[in-house]
Amino acid sequence: MKPMFSQGNATCCTILSVFGVIFLGTLSYLFSIPAISLTHSKDDPNDPAEVAKACMTATFFYAFMILFCGCQSWLNRREERSEIQLQ
Repeated sequence: MKPMFSQGNATCCTILSVFGVIFLGTLSYLFSIPAISLTHSKDDPNDPAEVAKACMTATFFYAFMILFCGCQSWLNRREERSEIQLQ
């Protein structure tokens, strides 16, 4: 199987996805426990639990992207090794 993305793109996507999981997971947790700094202001969301669910959904998407881009990196490394062996 050939990779769809280059090694650099796959690595960049993986790193950004890791930060996305950390950031959105933290936001999801803070909205689920109604953190005062996020939920008790003038511009707070009406339903913090719904915001927490949306953040968790985005966290799962980013976790999937970590797996997908990690597989792309693995495929790139495997293809490089097979090219070296063929030469």
